[in-house]
Amino acid sequence: CEIPQMKTPEKVSGTLTFLKNPILWICVIAIFLGGAAECTMAQWCSGYVEKALGIKKIWGDLFGTAMFGLALALGRSMYAKIGRNISKWLLYGGIGATLCYVIAALSPIPIAALIACAATGFFVAMMWPGILVVAEKFIPMGGVFIFAMMASGGDLGASVGPQLVGLVTDFIIAIPSAATLSTAIGITSEQLGMKLGLLIGALFPLVAIILYSKIRKMYKKDATDKSTK
Repeated sequence: CEIPQMKTPEKVSGTLTFLKNPILWICVIAIFLGGAAECTMAQWCSGYVEKALGIKKIWGDLFGTAMFGLALALGRSMYAKIGRNISKWLLYGGIGATLCYVIAALSPIPIAALIACAATGFFVAMMWPGILVVAEKFIPMGGVFIFAMMASGGDLGASVGPQLVGLVTDFIIAIPSAATLSTAIGITSEQLGMKLGLLIGALFPLVAIILYSKIRKMYKKDATDKSTK
């Protein structure tokens, strides 16, 4: 296919100027949270469905991990086809992802939790790449530096998120009182640890909602400013 000509700015501002821009740090933190929300479920879904929900691995991978990937692809394809307002997609995505994490962690019905794991893919679909759209709009002269910062933030979130869930899970399992609590509610210590670990994962999209609300206001202000000119 024909490759379009890239449009690059004739002049790129200095790095120090970007680092003083609060919008840059909003985007870096937002993409960190988006990367964490996406990769935490992507990496923990298979083990969580098998160990915490008691669903056989073949079915968990098929209807959990595979469906998560399909939902992720569907969300990004839909935005590419019909998406217009990325700030709205981000906000609704953050809300939906938070609900999915909570349902997956707390639902006593394994099938409901499995569906929530899979549906998370749809809601986190634009939380990582969507911030690139925001950064390009509000920092148009950023060039390669901005995208490097975005990549670093997203990759850091993708690393920290799953690791944090693992640390919480191990910590809960090691607590003697966790065995008593898990027995009281009819699950194992490992299941309790994984459920609480995944519940901690809900903090990533939950905190991201705050930043997405700010980004939404930025878009509305920009639209208002343009309409008054």
